[in-house]
Amino acid sequence: MRIELEQIKEEPLEISEDIKAKTWKMDSFDVKFVGDIHLDCKFRRLGKEVFVECKVKLERDIICSRCLGSAHQECIQDFKRSYSLSKESTYLDIDPDIREEILLNFPMKVLCSPDCKGICPGCGADLNKEDCRCKGKKRVC
Repeated sequence: MRIELEQIKEEPLEISEDIKAKTWKMDSFDVKFVGDIHLDCKFRRLGKEVFVECKVKLERDIICSRCLGSAHQECIQDFKRSYSLSKESTYLDIDPDIREEILLNFPMKVLCSPDCKGICPGCGADLNKEDCRCKGKKRVC
């Protein structure tokens, strides 16, 4: 989202925008961002600073860290930041900062659900869908 600084006054300026998730190139082997990233932003100028509040809504397909199954997630993140203005600035581009915030807030271990049971290390059974098959052996799970 790129805004002309002349548009930003003391009264909040509210702008919404949809950005194709593919254009931000955030996908990895275990996550794929799908659809649009929706931004609802509020800009406000106070002296030589611009304050930005933004609600970010996105969707992603993930591979669970415990069971290796795929899941679809809808996420909402709040983004707040202030920017110092310089005389040579004519625009404010917040996209790189929002992209960075999305990536930094990505969990270390992504789960399909909070109560995911994972995979038995002995028999490989997905414990969310079936019982452990380690019969007669020392059970691992």
